[in-house]
This record gives sequence, C-alpha cells and structure tokens, in this order.
Amino acid sequence: WGAWAVPSWAMPGAAPVPQAPERPSMPVIIDPGHGGTDLGAVVKGLREKDIALAVALKLKARLKGLPVILTRDRDLYVTLDRRIVESVDWGGAAFISIHLNEVKSKKMSGAVVYSYGHEQRRGRRRKLHPSVPPMPAPPRVEAMESEFLARSIVKALREAGIQVEPATKSDYYVLKSPSSPSVLVELGFLSN
Repeated sequence: WGAWAVPSWAMPGAAPVPQAPERPSMPVIIDPGHGGTDLGAVVKGLREKDIALAVALKLKARLKGLPVILTRDRDLYVTLDRRIVESVDWGGAAFISIHLNEVKSKKMSGAVVYSYGHEQRRGRRRKLHPSVPPMPAPPRVEAMESEFLARSIVKALREAGIQVEPATKSDYYVLKSPSSPSVLVELGFLSN
C-alpha cells in the first residue's frame, strides 16, 4: 500500500508527540474502520480493515502521553452503533475513524477528512447499513467542533506533505457522536 497511504507521523520511527500542559485528560478515541467479517475495501489482496488497524495502532503509539482508546485493537467486527455508544461511555475528547477509499476512477488520490454535515459531493453512492438504528445529527456545538478538528487535521496533513482535499462534510454514522468532535479520515485510495 506504500507510503502514499500512510501519513509521515504514522510511519515507523516517528518521534512521539511532545507533552503539553493543556492536553485533555479525556481519551482520544481512535476507530479503525471495519474489522472481522467486514473487510472494507479490498484491492489486489490489500484489505482496508487490516491497514486501518495497523495505522490506528501506530497512531496510538505516536500519541504517547495522551490517553487513547481504540474501538478495536485486533481483527474483530464492531457494530457502528457500538462504536458510538462506547465512545460516549468512555467520555472521549475526540473520535477519529480511520478508513481508506476505493473508487473506479484512477484519477482520484490523496486523503479526505470528513466532519458531520450535508454531503457536498453529488452522485456519490454509499453502502447503507440497514441494521443500524437511526442516529440523529450531533448537537450543533459538537458539529462545529468536528468541523474545526477536520480542518486542523487537513492542515497538519498538508504541512506533513500529504496530498489532502479540503475538509468535507458527510452524514456517515460515526460522525454523529452526541458528546465529542468526530471525524472520519480516508487515508488514501487503495484503487490507485
């Protein structure tokens, strides 16, 4: 999958994030997408669930000194609603869901960071999860904080030399946390 799909801070040997006195005592929730029987995107034998977990584990190690909880730390299936309910129970300071994209077009590349809002792209078709109970939109404050977090991640990725689109809105289920800023990061495209 190559270095293009992994931010430099997630690469082996990256220095830990320096300590700062204003760090939150609430945990950062890292959500490696998919898992278990849910493979996510699969291209030439590369499985989204495996890459998302590997990056999440490296990100947790990189955030040494910060409390971090993973929604899964091994290859198991976790339902979407359980990911949100547990993150609320854990009192997370932020919820970051890690994914990878796959599209038919070989022209698309780079990372995409989503926060909650109405979809900006038209004509996109997404898999729906009919077994997931409906979830209302997050409170306005959490939605605004999610947008700020998404823009901050985009800025940091660009500063690290990663190609990334401007922060984008979507109504993905994992972006609807009622208690913390939530973002979904698509690290790159397995399909090119």
